[in-house]
Amino acid sequence: MNLWHKSRQVPQLFVSIWHGLIGQNALFALLLVLNVLVAYSNHFGNDFHFDDLTAVRYNPAIREPATTIQAFADPEFFSPAPEQRTYRPVTTASLALDYWLAGGFNVFFFHLSTFLWYCVLLALMLLLFERLMNLADPHPSNFWTALAATAAFGLHPANAETINYIIQRADLYNALGCVASLWLFIRYPSQRKFAWYLAPAVAGMLAKPPALVFPALLLAYVLLFELEGVPALRKWKSAVGAALPATAVAAAVAWLLARMQPSTWSSGARSAFLYRVTQPFVALHYFKSYFLPTGLNVDPHWDYVAPLSFQALAGYLFVLALLGVAVATARKRRGKPVAFGIVWFFVTLLPTSLEPLRDVTNDHRMFFAFVGLTLAVFWSLRLAVFRKTARLTAHRRWVYGPVAALAVVLVVAGAATRARNRVWLSEETLWRDATVKNPHNPTAWTNYGSVFFRQGDYETAWPDFERAAAADPACAICQSNMARVLIALDRDGEAEVHLRRLLALHPPIPDPYIAYARWLESLDRFDESGRLLKRAAELYPNSPSVRHADLEFYMGRDSADRIAVLRALDADHDLVISAEEMLAAPAVLASLDKNGDGKLSAEECGADFGDESRLDPAALRRARRQFMQSQPLLRALDAGHNGEISAAGIRDSQRELATLDHDHDGQLRVSELDPPEVVATARRIVALLHQSHDIDATERSRPAAAPFRDLLNAAGMGQGGIVTLDELTGEIFYRAGRNKDGTVTAGELDEAIRSGVLGPVPWNADLPLSRE
Repeated sequence: MNLWHKSRQVPQLFVSIWHGLIGQNALFALLLVLNVLVAYSNHFGNDFHFDDLTAVRYNPAIREPATTIQAFADPEFFSPAPEQRTYRPVTTASLALDYWLAGGFNVFFFHLSTFLWYCVLLALMLLLFERLMNLADPHPSNFWTALAATAAFGLHPANAETINYIIQRADLYNALGCVASLWLFIRYPSQRKFAWYLAPAVAGMLAKPPALVFPALLLAYVLLFELEGVPALRKWKSAVGAALPATAVAAAVAWLLARMQPSTWSSGARSAFLYRVTQPFVALHYFKSYFLPTGLNVDPHWDYVAPLSFQALAGYLFVLALLGVAVATARKRRGKPVAFGIVWFFVTLLPTSLEPLRDVTNDHRMFFAFVGLTLAVFWSLRLAVFRKTARLTAHRRWVYGPVAALAVVLVVAGAATRARNRVWLSEETLWRDATVKNPHNPTAWTNYGSVFFRQGDYETAWPDFERAAAADPACAICQSNMARVLIALDRDGEAEVHLRRLLALHPPIPDPYIAYARWLESLDRFDESGRLLKRAAELYPNSPSVRHADLEFYMGRDSADRIAVLRALDADHDLVISAEEMLAAPAVLASLDKNGDGKLSAEECGADFGDESRLDPAALRRARRQFMQSQPLLRALDAGHNGEISAAGIRDSQRELATLDHDHDGQLRVSELDPPEVVATARRIVALLHQSHDIDATERSRPAAAPFRDLLNAAGMGQGGIVTLDELTGEIFYRAGRNKDGTVTAGELDEAIRSGVLGPVPWNADLPLSRE
């Protein structure tokens, strides 16, 4: 009976907690969340955008559940792009968790996760605002003022720039962590000595560095609300002492963030001085956008302002004026929420104002700052409309006008948010909006054109890329995109003009050099490609992508040379090796024997491993064997499987080539030399680990690669090297071809998969088979 009585008390406990947090107005708080849900109900299917593509969609790290833990030890998990890698483990872990829960890149689950945390933030803001208002002027109406303020924040269309932008959920985590920690600090004063109230703020700091300002927010709260009437000197000492644990923890986290920050990260700022000079005007723009958010843009593309320009002076005066309001309102207890809200606004903008970034302004940066601005604005309205709290209860008609006005504002804000959500629906709608908002933005035109380029609509993409180049003649990526379109249209001569212009712009990253070199390789212009990669290595000596491209260059040249061997056998160049050409094979192969030793080494067959002194003898033997096993024709001729064609192999080449004639029609088509099943298997392994065309050392060390480690180590030229698709294909041929007859049948491949020789190969059609 006692157990039954206790079980009935469980739901009552939750009810009492709910009423303890929200009071008797829980229904209205629930209605607030429902209204916000209505406003955002059309955003759950919006696509991945901009930085979402590298940090989320094409980031192999978040596909592993282990990343939820490993992200705290490895900053490279944040993005596969070296220049974008930064240490934000909480954000990365949340993305990996969403991927695991969704079972893939179902964007609905990513948006749902962000939205649920948004609702948690709104609930905590309601609690915090009401408590701060009660500290300033206790009255039952404070709940309604706090509810109105929270509703205005929750429905503000500027916040759609953060809620729709999946990777920028970090700004939400910043606000959530600081609001939660501050509320816990205020709500449970007896627990402050244990400092557990700092846990949410630390999580926010590990999501994105701006949350490191929490000690300043805490200091401002203590000074304004908890030490009234205390002499100035003792007041500051007490406030600093109260904020000391938060300061110490924030300093430790800041040290960790600095230590874990990869050296490859680049802010992209052109001038630190001009960036900082521009920030007061940016703050004025954010302030204006709170009341009139008409210019929301995924990429505003602002330029710096001159230190003594009209915009700069307006920014300086705005900052001074608003700080003056904060000082004036801080003198009276009833005005302290206004002062605190203004302090919050400026303090939370400091990290992105002092750290020079590529973009002078970004609309998602408003999110964190708008928490404080909302408090200041709505408490100011409360003070302005109801000068005496008695009027709130004595004259109810005073309430009707403001409530009606508020209702109109919230309806308009909700409708504007839904409209903004529609802009974020797809890459096409998002970047079309950006080009309309700023027709001189090269980034907007570049991304808008890329939408059509990916669809194969090159004619539509071309004018957009032209507009981008016209808007910024120094834009390297614009020249690169124009070259890509011309290459796709088989206008190689015109494409090369733009590629040369690209290099003349001295791009700050090696990618344009690599792209140009790979294009030259596709035209078999290997000497030029090699010189270009050498130049890239001189300019970017520490770039892993250049080293990777250099290795790919050798493999690509090997492929071309293998084709040259085939062309040597294919005398009439009809892509068919006839019976007569097979008969002439021994003489053709003998002509390739450069040193006259009667046999053909891997190098004489076309292999070029660059500076062979960089490889130890075992690695060189493995590389030669791999080369001779990577193509059916060479495998058939390498009868001894030792990385060379012996004299007997040359002599018997006619017979060995005949074994590759699977349809027994007396001739050998080039298509018969490309076994698709084996290549498909290699591609599936690569797709499982990287979704690209190779597997680097970091990916080889991750848990997902463990079952394939032996296969990958054997395929790579060294234990820490990069494994290309060609290398992996060669190793699979070697392992699956048990009878060493120069080919691999479907049965042999199936047996190799079943026996575990190749590891747990994912044999499902959902994985991509393309190199791209």
